[in-house]
Amino acid sequence: MLEKIINSKTRLAILAMFFQGKETELSASQIVKKSKLDPANVHKEISNLLAGKFILQKEAMGRKYFCVNTGTVFYDGLVKIFKNYKINQFGEEWFSLESVPNYYPMMVAFAWNVKRANDFLKSRGFKNKFTKLLTTYDNNINDLLIIKKEFDALSQETLEKVSFDPSWGQQYIDDLSAEVDNLIKATNDLEKVNLGKLSNKELYDLYQEYYAVYGQLHIFHWIQTVADFGDNLFSKYLMNYLRQKIKDSQYSLGEVFSTLTTPTKDGETTKEYKNLLNILEDIISDQDLKKYFKDTETRIIVRDLKNVNKVMDEKILNHVTRYGYLGYGTVGPNWGKDYFIDILGSLVRQNTKPAELLDNLQKDKLNIEVKQQKFIKQLEIEEKYQQLFEVARGLVFTKGSRKESMFHSYSIIDHLFREIGRRYYLSVNQVRYFYPHEFEDLLLHNKFSAAKLNERYKFSLQYSLGDYSQDKLLEDEEARKFLENFNIVKEEIADIKVMEGDCASPGRARGSAKIINIPKDMSKMEQGDVLVSIATNPDLVPAIKKASAIVTDVGGITCHAAIVSRELGIPCVIGTKIATKVLKDGDVVDVDATHGKVTIVR
Repeated sequence: MLEKIINSKTRLAILAMFFQGKETELSASQIVKKSKLDPANVHKEISNLLAGKFILQKEAMGRKYFCVNTGTVFYDGLVKIFKNYKINQFGEEWFSLESVPNYYPMMVAFAWNVKRANDFLKSRGFKNKFTKLLTTYDNNINDLLIIKKEFDALSQETLEKVSFDPSWGQQYIDDLSAEVDNLIKATNDLEKVNLGKLSNKELYDLYQEYYAVYGQLHIFHWIQTVADFGDNLFSKYLMNYLRQKIKDSQYSLGEVFSTLTTPTKDGETTKEYKNLLNILEDIISDQDLKKYFKDTETRIIVRDLKNVNKVMDEKILNHVTRYGYLGYGTVGPNWGKDYFIDILGSLVRQNTKPAELLDNLQKDKLNIEVKQQKFIKQLEIEEKYQQLFEVARGLVFTKGSRKESMFHSYSIIDHLFREIGRRYYLSVNQVRYFYPHEFEDLLLHNKFSAAKLNERYKFSLQYSLGDYSQDKLLEDEEARKFLENFNIVKEEIADIKVMEGDCASPGRARGSAKIINIPKDMSKMEQGDVLVSIATNPDLVPAIKKASAIVTDVGGITCHAAIVSRELGIPCVIGTKIATKVLKDGDVVDVDATHGKVTIVR
């Protein structure tokens, strides 16, 4: 943005040197050396800045030096402007699409490659494309970075395509669903293989077969991402339409929008919850079994249940097999027998009535369907917009099903990583930090560097300009120095008392904020706290279930927080961009999710 306002790369570079407060005095030759710009242009702009009294000239020992003019009327404003500005030799403004824990090269690399992304977008009829993509790994946090103007252009084109022809969006959803089924099948096939009997060549071939299917599904994320991340154009388009429709009604925008974008088809999380309630019903209907779960420690039940009640033990084990992967996320572990038994024991002690809860779930589902039809009729939603809301519901549902199928696949590919680790004396986490193409060198030629894998975890990056084979992969100090060339935009967060985002699930709650980004953070979460996260993920579900409200930095209607909050009926504000930076543990906040506002009370 500053490049456009100041309209001179050289002038901008010189101003930034002085007004960021990093340099006090510089000679012309030092400015040329630091900026790496044409000397003639540097001298010309120094003269212009002297004439405008932005900088002053001094002399010492026969040499001329230049310094900032603190007396200029523009001084305070320029200092503020340049506070978070970085000189970017490439001239682009980058932004962080998402900062997420527990993402690693194996799962990200191909999807974040320029050629693969552009090939996919072209296959869906896009004219705009990416020229560069960047992703960093910093001690378990993955930052996904994009040139702002390119992302905005693709977001706008997505909105234009789907708003002009909703069937285009529906076709994407259908194709995505087919790819989800393909990954589930490939994962189930992989699970049946005895990896220990395979040669290294057979392990490599198996990995290649899996990754081809996985990569094809993962690349589908781009349309969901450009449609509803960043400035959330698709959500805002639908909200602006509804805003006109509700202005003379008693309904709130958050309630109507949330209702019309909520899928009525059960996701895997809801299916798991219903099945667990059915198991609970079986437990409390047997008085001896109910007393056993009420009075016995979890560890004892885990150990002895097969002898106490073999049928119940098998039901719980089947539940673990069917749904345990939901707890795996991207790095595991799965939810195990102890996890579900602990929940069941707690529910028994709380005198939970599963039949009522199951009945309420069914009523809630029917209520959503009835309210959708009521809003469509009373607000006179036109046919085109009915189709667009159907697309929105499809995007929400398939975002969940895509993620769930990928998490399931990660929980199974974990076995392959463990087998590779066993053969090469590597941890599973080290194996995750191989890039996909490096598995050939590892398994077929025994070539790898454990030290490099460790460096990648601590700090590394992937910079893509085109074909994957040409991507720049850097570690440690080399990566940090390379990153200094980029103008990565950061949000200004000083003196903020009210934050705004989008309503993902309506309602209002007040509570103590807790910053929860990774599983180890969950120990500080108490019942009724407000969960604040960069972006939630399945690893955090146990904490989410304790939350009175959820607030996130990033996300649109298809993000994990939006999906789960609706399923659980928890007020949720998404896309504040700065909540985790502004808030700290213990801050009391008022979350008015219906209107997308988060207020710091104290």
